[in-house]
Amino acid sequence: MINLNKVTKQVTDSIIEVGEYIKSQQTTFSYKNVEVKGLNDLVSYVDKEAENILVQKLSSILPNTGFITEENTKNETKDYNWIIDPLDGTTNFIHGIPHFAISVALEYKKKIIIGVVYEINTKECFSAFTKGGAFLK
Repeated sequence: MINLNKVTKQVTDSIIEVGEYIKSQQTTFSYKNVEVKGLNDLVSYVDKEAENILVQKLSSILPNTGFITEENTKNETKDYNWIIDPLDGTTNFIHGIPHFAISVALEYKKKIIIGVVYEINTKECFSAFTKGGAFLK
């Protein structure tokens, strides 16, 4: 079994780094870089790049894990799977509303064992893991 406390801390650090990337894109972001996936379902290069970075970072934390990703960067399931929403609140980001986050979970055999949400604008990172409690960094 993996050390959930250690992995949660590594995920938290990684998500905060990706949050810095997303925040840096706000000043130069243009609506012309937005794709429409469906009704009220938008995606930008920021979502896609943030997801790519997260997949790389999470793969290095726990090799040989599966991924369930919103932007389909990598989708294959295994016993352990990362579930990623790289920019939770894309519509807010696109319109300059400062309420968006990164959401990541780790599941083991369909049961969530780690959850981390980083609210980028307030710099609040919420995390929890099975039998370990919940934390705010």
